[in-house]
Amino acid sequence: MRRGMYLACASLLAVAFVSAPVIGQNEAPESLLPPGFNDPAPAPSQAEPPSPAEPGRVAPVPSGPSVPLPQVPLPSLAGQEPTDAELSEELAKLQEEMEAQLALTQALPPSARRSLDRIGPLTEANGGFAAVSLGNIGGAYAQTLVRRTGGRIISRWASLGLQKLLLSELDTPQGLNGANWAAERAALLLRIGSADGAVRMVQAVDPPAATPRLLNVALDSYVASADPLGMCPLVPFATDAAKGNQWQLIRAICSGFSGEGSAAREQIDRARRQAGMDRIDVVLAEKIVGASQNGRRAVTVQWDDVDQLTRWRFGLALTAGIEPPEALYASADRNYQAWRARAPMAPLASRVQAADMAAAMGVMSSADMIDLYGATFDDPGTDEALRDRMALLRTAYVAADVDDRVRAMQALWNRSENAFVRYSAHVLTAHAAARVAPSDDLSDYADDLIVSMVSAGFDTSAARWSQVVSTGSLGWAVLSLAVPGRSQISASDVGEFFDTDQSEEARKSAFLVAGLAGLGRISSADRDSLADDLGIGLGGESRWSRAIRAAASQGNDGLVTLLVGMGMQGNDWSAMTPRQLYHVVSALRIAGRQAEARMIAAEAVSRA
Repeated sequence: MRRGMYLACASLLAVAFVSAPVIGQNEAPESLLPPGFNDPAPAPSQAEPPSPAEPGRVAPVPSGPSVPLPQVPLPSLAGQEPTDAELSEELAKLQEEMEAQLALTQALPPSARRSLDRIGPLTEANGGFAAVSLGNIGGAYAQTLVRRTGGRIISRWASLGLQKLLLSELDTPQGLNGANWAAERAALLLRIGSADGAVRMVQAVDPPAATPRLLNVALDSYVASADPLGMCPLVPFATDAAKGNQWQLIRAICSGFSGEGSAAREQIDRARRQAGMDRIDVVLAEKIVGASQNGRRAVTVQWDDVDQLTRWRFGLALTAGIEPPEALYASADRNYQAWRARAPMAPLASRVQAADMAAAMGVMSSADMIDLYGATFDDPGTDEALRDRMALLRTAYVAADVDDRVRAMQALWNRSENAFVRYSAHVLTAHAAARVAPSDDLSDYADDLIVSMVSAGFDTSAARWSQVVSTGSLGWAVLSLAVPGRSQISASDVGEFFDTDQSEEARKSAFLVAGLAGLGRISSADRDSLADDLGIGLGGESRWSRAIRAAASQGNDGLVTLLVGMGMQGNDWSAMTPRQLYHVVSALRIAGRQAEARMIAAEAVSRA
């Protein structure tokens, strides 16, 4: 099937069931690569935390050297740009379903409507946060915290935790309208880079209960997920508050797919005459409307005079089966890479190109990346450079010689000096790294193998290397933070890490001390002594530190998680201070989120 709109109405059919990330849980193994990547029989494994952007997925974490590999190919979406007639054929099958869903929504009796007092697709039984996590903190406070979290979360693990919280079925804080509260959560999910998560949150509210705020966030969310037709059930409930050219064009698109061709053309022509809307924005909507009319109004999209990629242009272009120019992606916010990596209608090679940023941001899991790479390997449109990378990944998983597997991983880790690309390569190889049996012969690779495993939460697999790594190495430092139940660490051992630390301003050492202190794995005296040696301070107060400490002391893990996201904003880890990391790790541990505390502390040392 051609790439384009064949998934455009998927959001109208159901709200996905989701489950929570799990660290250290044994599961029956699941195959993670397409046919041809297979290895011998499965071994018991622990489950990797799935991406919140696809939270229903649980991937295995190998605990031994023999683990099965995946057979879950993605559809090949490569090919030339489809014509309007071809798009029409694909969408005709979806139009009837959309109309039926719209009629059902409008006819929904009050007794069948969901309550606004408790909203969210991820229940506590499926691994979400407790419903009371934020319900008792006051609406104005909750809303302020969400709005002040811009979305650039420097920690992959903090982003994963925040996404799970935002998707959880939570009580609506006092003083807030439930639909508006859902809108705030969806808007933050969108800022984090999880467009499909934002759509799930919007879908948790019945259309008749939608407020103007929710309607506007829904428009942004459906467009960013390249599913503008998902807005059609909401359009009848969008009154005078839903104004502007984009709303007019969305109405035109929905009119076109409801069989009201003349109304759609009239709305498109009216938008073209009005000021405030660039030609490209109207043309993209017209392209989609034209497809709804069996190609009777052929439209050519030209990017020559377009100098900025907007959410509208991104979403509608992919919906119409058109790939925006790479130059526009390069100058856009990194959220576009996260949306692009998870857009099923985008070309596979384009999604792979965006996957590095998405994984580092916490929007794509290791299993997601492997599936994507595996599908691209079998795609005839894959270029040679990308195919060579796929071959390295295949070798990393299935080569008979362990040295060949590890050297292939090393080539993937070192393919770029970019910090995001390098870390995402460790996420990509996490399952392969967990299949390598500890050996003194591989001690030169131990640091990267451990970083790779821990990046995806394979803590118990990484712990097997404790007897291989030398005290003071990077692998030793990561294990001292990531392994559950670790005993106290001596100041002399930490001092050995100081001696080998070559990071800028000894940031790895500073984060190691902050993480160990937050986890309670060094004594107070050693903490103060080591901090003095590095010239850092872990004390001091701020409104944020007082708030997160108070939330932790009350055992409110939801509020702690929200405050962690607020405190870990920035472009990269240079924005993080040891003091902030200490408060983050300590609060998560005290509030009962020990796994997240360990993973964030280990990530800080890995990425500093």
